[in-house]
Amino acid sequence: MSSIQFSWKKVFCGFAARAASVWLVVALVAIGVSGPSAYAGAKRKPSVLVMHAELNAAWVADVQSKVSSSGQFAAVDAFNANSATPTLAQMLPYDAVLLFSDFSFANSTALGNNLADYVDAGGGVVNMVFSLALTSPPGGRWNPDYLSMAAGAPFVSGSPATLEPLSITDQNHAIMIGVTSFSGGSNSYRASQNNVVGGATVVARWTGGNVLVSAGPLPGRADLNFFPPSSAVRSDLWDQSTDGVKLMVNALLYTMRPRVLVAGAEADPAWIADVRTKVRGTGLVGITDTFNTSLGTPTLAQLRSYDAVLTWTDASPQNSAALGNVLADYVDAGGGVVAATFAQSISWRITGRWENTYELISAFGTSTSGISSLASVTYPSHPAMSGVTSFNGGSSSFRPAGSTLRVNAFNIAQWSDGKPLVVASTRLPNRMDLGFFPPSSTVRSDFWNASTDGAKLMANALLYTVKPYIAVAPADSGSFVSDVVNKLNATRRFSGIGTFNLNLANPGSAPLLPFGALVTWTNFGYIDSNAIGNALADYVDTGGGVVVSLLANVSGSTNSNPLGRWSSQGYDICPTATLPGRTLSGPLAGLGSIIEPTHPIASFVRRFDGGTASYRATSNPLLRGRAIMNWSDGIVLASAHNFRKRADLGYFPASSGSSLGASAWNQRTDGTWMMANALEFVVRAKPCPGDFNGDGVVEDTDFVLFAGYYDALVDPRGDLNGDGLTEDVDFVIFAGGYDALVCP
Repeated sequence: MSSIQFSWKKVFCGFAARAASVWLVVALVAIGVSGPSAYAGAKRKPSVLVMHAELNAAWVADVQSKVSSSGQFAAVDAFNANSATPTLAQMLPYDAVLLFSDFSFANSTALGNNLADYVDAGGGVVNMVFSLALTSPPGGRWNPDYLSMAAGAPFVSGSPATLEPLSITDQNHAIMIGVTSFSGGSNSYRASQNNVVGGATVVARWTGGNVLVSAGPLPGRADLNFFPPSSAVRSDLWDQSTDGVKLMVNALLYTMRPRVLVAGAEADPAWIADVRTKVRGTGLVGITDTFNTSLGTPTLAQLRSYDAVLTWTDASPQNSAALGNVLADYVDAGGGVVAATFAQSISWRITGRWENTYELISAFGTSTSGISSLASVTYPSHPAMSGVTSFNGGSSSFRPAGSTLRVNAFNIAQWSDGKPLVVASTRLPNRMDLGFFPPSSTVRSDFWNASTDGAKLMANALLYTVKPYIAVAPADSGSFVSDVVNKLNATRRFSGIGTFNLNLANPGSAPLLPFGALVTWTNFGYIDSNAIGNALADYVDTGGGVVVSLLANVSGSTNSNPLGRWSSQGYDICPTATLPGRTLSGPLAGLGSIIEPTHPIASFVRRFDGGTASYRATSNPLLRGRAIMNWSDGIVLASAHNFRKRADLGYFPASSGSSLGASAWNQRTDGTWMMANALEFVVRAKPCPGDFNGDGVVEDTDFVLFAGYYDALVDPRGDLNGDGLTEDVDFVIFAGGYDALVCP
């Protein structure tokens, strides 16, 4: 007997009096249980190169391991620039470079020139000691045009120093998120530099006044004025119990922009090159490559080295079905795809799995031409329209012949004749269609007018497919809301943030449609808890993700919780009837056990301080889901739903940076990171009914858990249809997942 067969037998023995109904339900499984619609997978993790002039291999390994421990990067490789100079080609596979020296570079002039070329190509560079000081800086074109901190300062040692909290110029700066403290150790190696170059920003200083963190002025540039090996390898180096890792990782992420592939089916390679030039010229995307799909088909492995792909046709792809299949696989894996005219045309359509399911603009016959321009904009605040003031399609204005969209697609903007110009999906946050032909009047006079905003439309669309568009939708106002919006904006993980005050109005479904996710909480009551609950449930049904935070997930005053379908059909994680109370004022608590350290919500969450009030629930009722991490007193801090794109946060979102001050969570800890994680998680979550332990498969361990919930009946932990019970209907759903084993 196989182990799986044995598990079934073992579990069924525990059902006792209800066994007969169980076996009846098993027979129903043969009918089949439909799975959830396709959603985007996790986005690509970038890669980093630690470039150094350091002879102590253990010190280099320490830097690599510290950066890698963040979990934010697919690879953290090293290159010894003391013995050789990396070429541009060697750097381009990486999204950012962390540069430091302890000895001389092999060729500082060549290194500086190549680093400048790398930044020009869209790469990010974070420079650190001693390549920041007079000791061994890069030469060539690097100085002065690519500097952030001013050059020419000697280094300092033997003068212990720390981060000066009062020097932080922007409490919400991306490089400072989650940075509570930093100690340079007994030597605190640094450049004795108090200035930055013109246009750059001092983000934070050491005690004593030397610049510790600077950003800009070029996109892709930041400097950290400390020596990156830590006290793990020598006691006088920066104290590894402080936040050097946060500083390095945040700075690397700050310098990165989306990596893009421009993939057209074109007879004229100059037209593909024109699109690449236009998109890169916006400064919104990073390293950008090209691929001609009329000559070949990229593999999934090739596509997965990019954050997003811009594709169109002007000739038949070499293999239309193969291209469609690989693009569909890429979207499923989390990659962003922007498809433009004529990829939707009958003549040169992308086929295979792409047809219908992944298309947004329905296939059309002969394209419409003749001069046209941007006209109606349904969602002017959508990030796809950011900075777009005009668009003229040129004398040909090639565009779709029809106006029909696929199911779950919606118009953001239209041509003056009503044809779709910018289209997005409610189900696939990493998909967008553009209803114009991407090459510009630079290469042919009748194409879209290069003096208008076609380049921004393309770059914005690519950015949108990589970085979700989210909403902050509480029953709250004032500094609490602005604090949350400012902090989420600072992460640079979202293409845009909209706001709604649900204390004043119920937006209904249409205004929520463009957003991939929203976060809601209550400080005041919802204007109508039933109507808000219904609207939020409708929004989840159309593909949106919802994060609920205090006080909307604890018991409170009238209208403090979503009701209606939200509670009656199980969109809540903690069933409304069992909502716990909340603490009114402390005692102070912080981050406790991380139950699922690999869960996306827990990613790079290392410190959390709830403030003097530490607002939280008073108890842990049974959840229709599972805890991801806890407060230090064991109360749930973050949780995920069993089968919906849903997460809960067990803290009040406004921080010490709001008018709450020290009573709220300390803004120098990881509340921002946790909230951003939760929002990205619900955007990209692929619900997996039956995976009760979160390991990505539905197998024997989950069956044992389900059996316990099923035996109790009223236990919501096994509830997979939202009625608050764990019973026969849930078993049908669970058995379907168990039979498939792997989550969709």
